[in-house]
Amino acid sequence: MWPDIVANLVSEFIVVVLGILFVQFVRNRWDQRRYGRWKVVLKRGGEITHSRDVSIAKTKQVREIPEELSVFLKGVVSGHIWLNCDLVTEGKACGMLVEDVSERQWIVDLDKNPPAPPKLETRKG
Repeated sequence: MWPDIVANLVSEFIVVVLGILFVQFVRNRWDQRRYGRWKVVLKRGGEITHSRDVSIAKTKQVREIPEELSVFLKGVVSGHIWLNCDLVTEGKACGMLVEDVSERQWIVDLDKNPPAPPKLETRKG
């Protein structure tokens, strides 16, 4: 009786582990197909100055939570220029940010960064 119970438990354990491994494999392939191969491309003067591949996890996060796109792109762009607008709202409106879904890339045209607003003078005293 005990050998049968142990054999059944071991076989059930193996089936469960194999099922989990199969589901993880399928999920990883699905995520790779859906979120893989995205890039951030920075352009200046009509030429590509910087291109960065985006990880599957980051792309998934940005695609599922649109608010994260602004933070992510600002982090990439901030090493190249000082942004004078929000990329997702004003940037899309002025053509600075283009999301090309077919090519899987976010294109940021650095030449279309609006001019900085004039600084306000503050007086002490």
